[in-house]
Formats: sequence, C-alpha cells, structure tokens
Amino acid sequence: MKKFKLLAAALIGTLIISGCSDKEENAEPENQITPVETALVTKGDLSIDRKVNGRAVAGTTSPVIPRQPGELVTLNVEKGDQVNEGDAIATVDPGNANSQVELQELAVQQAQQQLENAQIAKRQAEQGLASAQDQVQLAKDAQQASSTEMRRNIDAAQQQYAQVKEIADQSKELAEEGTIPEVIYEQAQAQADQAYAQYQQLKNQKPATSGNLQQAEAQVDQAREQVNQADVGIEQARLQVEQAQVQLNQAKSQASDNTITATASGEITRLNAREGDFVSNQQPIATIVSIDTMSIEATVTAGQLNLFEKSQEIEVRVDALDETVTANISYVSSVPNDTGLYPVEASITNVDKKIKPGMMATFLLPEIIVENTLIVPTEAVVEQSDGAYIYQVVDNVAKQISVTIVESQSDRTAIEAEIEKGAEIVTTGQLTLSDGADVSIIKEDA
Repeated sequence: MKKFKLLAAALIGTLIISGCSDKEENAEPENQITPVETALVTKGDLSIDRKVNGRAVAGTTSPVIPRQPGELVTLNVEKGDQVNEGDAIATVDPGNANSQVELQELAVQQAQQQLENAQIAKRQAEQGLASAQDQVQLAKDAQQASSTEMRRNIDAAQQQYAQVKEIADQSKELAEEGTIPEVIYEQAQAQADQAYAQYQQLKNQKPATSGNLQQAEAQVDQAREQVNQADVGIEQARLQVEQAQVQLNQAKSQASDNTITATASGEITRLNAREGDFVSNQQPIATIVSIDTMSIEATVTAGQLNLFEKSQEIEVRVDALDETVTANISYVSSVPNDTGLYPVEASITNVDKKIKPGMMATFLLPEIIVENTLIVPTEAVVEQSDGAYIYQVVDNVAKQISVTIVESQSDRTAIEAEIEKGAEIVTTGQLTLSDGADVSIIKEDA
C-alpha cells in the first residue's frame, strides 16, 4: 500500500508539472525530485527452500502396566485426561499377598533357626576338637612316662644279665678245672640264659600307651573334619536366611505396592480396564502419549537423502498453525522402506502443545543455486526491451546501472553489474526515474 501511494504521488506530480507547462509555456523548467525507498546491495549465496512433506507424530508412547496382578478397585483417570509422571491413576487389591507375607516370614524364622542350629553344631565340634587335642597331649605325656619306666627296666635287666653271665662264665672255668661240680655251672648258665631272655623281652617291648596316642590323634582328625562340616552348614544356612529375606521383602513390596502410577507425563489416550476388572502384570491398563516433544516423520527419495544429516537443525513449516519452527534431525535411515523411500525423523520441543499428532508439516531445506554473487531485492530490477537495470543513489541523484540477471526469485535476485556491495539502490519509485534524476529518500518511519 505504501509503495502504491509513493507511485501515485510520483504520477500525480508528473501530471501537475505537465499541466503547468501547458499554462506557462514561457516559464523556466524546474528540477523534479522523486521520493524513493532504497535498500543496500548485498553479496553472498542465493538459495531456495526445497520442501519435503511430513506428518507430526507423538514423541513418546508409554504403556501403564501394574506391578502385580489383582482386582482393579479404583480408577482415577478417564480417556483424554492429562497426567504427570508419578501421578496415582489406579489401585489394585493384591488378594492373597498378605498370606504370602506371613508364609515368607515363617520361612525366614525357619532359616534363622537352622542357622542357629548350625552355629551350635560348630561350637560343639570346636569343643570336641579341643577335647580330642587334650587327649592327644595326655597320651603323649603317658607315653613319655611309660618310655622312661621301660628304659629303667631294660637297664636293670641288662645289668642283671651282665652279673649272672659273669657268674656263669666263672662257674664254667671252675667246672672245667674240677673245682666245682658240673651241675653248679649248669645252674649258673641257666640263670644267665633266663636273664638274657628277660632283657631281650623288655628291649623289644613297645610302650603300652602308643596305641592310645594313635587313637587320640585319629579323634582329633575326626573332630577337625566335623568343624569344617559345621562351617559349611553355617554358610548354607546363612544363604538360606538371605534368600528367605529377599523373598519376604518381595512379598511385602507386592502387598504394599498396590498403587498404579503414571509412567510418563502426557495424555491418557487409551484405557483397557474398568473398576472391578482383574488386571495382570503382563498387559497395560492404559496408554500415555506425551506431546511435549513431537516427531516430524517423512520419507524422501535417494536424491533428497543427502540433504539430511543427524543432529542437523532444520526449519519445519506446520501448515495447520501457519508457523515455522526449528527442529533437530534425530534419525536418517540408510535403508529404504517397502516403498523404496528413506524414512527421516526430526524432533521438536512442543512447549505450548499447539502441535498435535497428525498435523501436516513441511521440511524447508535451503539449497544454494548461485554462490558468492551480488544480490538485490527483485523489486529493484527494472526490465525493459533494451535490457535490465537498477538505479543507484549517489548524493540524492539516481544513476542508472545496467545489470545481467543470473537468477531471480520472488524476493531476491542474483545479478552481475558494475556496482559494489553496500551500494544504495532504489526499490520503490524506480519506474518513474531516469538516469541523473533527483531523488529524495523516504525513511522507513516516515
């Protein structure tokens, strides 16, 4: 509208001047000043937005599964309700869970009693080992005393044999001389033989207590084995106590954990049970859909695939809202689907929850078509039969500059011309200008 007013003003001014010239043919011509709007010449890449159509889907879908089976006694939500993670949405009657707690408590008591019995058995085995070790020491002491006594008896028998042998030898000499009768010698020799036999008997005799020592040592080995077995029994009983305690804790948790909570924040989109129904801990009773984060899904051709990179920021146009938002590419498939296209997904933070599942969305992919070129507003270019040109403003004078159009878009055009980046050119009012015309630049707030 503003540009139209400026153009109208310029045309009216021209008509007024023309009318005045008819009335005042002899008057001196006056310089016309044309009001214009301007912009600066820029330099860079001229790009266009390639569009890929997609659809918004919910970011996360969370099933709500009871932790234990039972009767659903209360249901606090309806389909369509908004919930926060951790909200209590239902309760379950655990049924015989309390009986299970009592049974597990009894099992813990029994396991603890078995542990105490194993500990008592170990103490008894240790006492038996100590007693057996005492018996070994007593047997050793008795054997030592018996060995000492036997040594004295052997020494006495040896001395007695030596004495009677000496008498027998003397009697033999006297009997050979005829001094004494032969029978006296024979009696002396018989006494010597008897003393020798007694000496040999004592010398070869073992202490009577050696068997007692061996028996006592065997009892020590047996008592030590009993202690080892008692240790194994204690360890097994301790493991049984721990296992019974774990099962008791599980039973208590099941008995007390009868509240079903929301597994995520979002909207209840499905309810699979009603109050009074029996629910299991295998099937969900509800489904929660979160739209705090949405996903835009699309399928692209192999030629478009290189336009997407994971973690890339991309502009997405939501058609129903007539808004453009920034998304992040979260998934780019390297394998086509059954239709031969490649799935692409982008995530959007849906703070105000205006984007709904199912809304159509468009990926806007900038593609450079001319690199490192002079760029002017398309409206600044004047095209006539003899070529295209623009007007540069220098000291409030319009200078006509010929241009070559490289690529033109609706709002920007790439050109080649004898002009520098940053030059001020006319964007409104240029249709009434000629080379060297005086101009007045209208500021934006005018």
